Amino acid sequence: MAGKGGTGKSTLSAALALLGARAGKRVLAVDVDGKGDLAAALGSHMVSFKPHLAQPRISVIALRPQESFQEYLHIYFKVPRLARLTPLSRVFDFIATAVPGPRDMLVIGKIAYEERRKEASGRAVWDLIVVDCAASGHVVSHLAAARSMLTLVRGGVIRSQVEWVDALVRDHARTTVALCALPEEMPVVEAIELHARLRDEAGVGIDACFLNRMVTEAVTPTQRALVTALCRDAHLEAVTQRLGGSPESLVEAVELASRLHAHGVTELRRLRAALPIPVVRVPLSVARPGLATSRFVADAVAEPV
Repeated sequence: MAGKGGTGKSTLSAALALLGARAGKRVLAVDVDGKGDLAAALGSHMVSFKPHLAQPRISVIALRPQESFQEYLHIYFKVPRLARLTPLSRVFDFIATAVPGPRDMLVIGKIAYEERRKEASGRAVWDLIVVDCAASGHVVSHLAAARSMLTLVRGGVIRSQVEWVDALVRDHARTTVALCALPEEMPVVEAIELHARLRDEAGVGIDACFLNRMVTEAVTPTQRALVTALCRDAHLEAVTQRLGGSPESLVEAVELASRLHAHGVTELRRLRAALPIPVVRVPLSVARPGLATSRFVADAVAEPV
């Protein structure tokens, strides 16, 4: 799930994870930023580099590059897991500050490793991995990291690992991106630009765009007439007493809802004209972000309006 920050990527990622679990899949939900937003959207307050169960069939993991680096060294080079100590600290600092490509590989490589994990029976540990990606400015570099690393690593075990990560990312049957936008000009423009960058620079498949927090119902003439009637001088005093306050704010609310709906329709048309993928409307929820909102969004995505 990729898009501009603040568009509701974590809630939509949680909603997709819930839909996967409803379908009987074992789901890993990955929070790339590691801030805990995805865990909170699934009703959990635990933020950990190790997968932990947040909902039935749904485990959550928060990525941290340094821990990914230590895990990589431990798995492939048998280096013991250590705290941030020399000389491991110096190596990580070099990766973090001097060579951005390998740092991005620590993010995408950890996800690829989880995709490859097997049980003793040979069955994959996860049936579905949902990734709440970093904001638009970073997601392209993450998904293009393996392709970039191939130009730096000429051979050996590291190149073979980079090759299978690159193959996984660019295999449309196994990996796809969904975009997230709001019905506002800037997020829509950024989603259109991100679609082109992901396709051209990262070579990934993109299958859908979710237009989040849309006012999906238009204000009807009857509704507008009713609110207007409540505010007429002949009825205003009686209505104010009955409601315990002036109904005039209802007029403003109706006008706001009408403008938001009209603006949303305009941005929806812009997206559908620019993108060769389905654009799914996700209704606005007035509830605070959390498990209840994620369930609401999951229901809306399962039966789109």
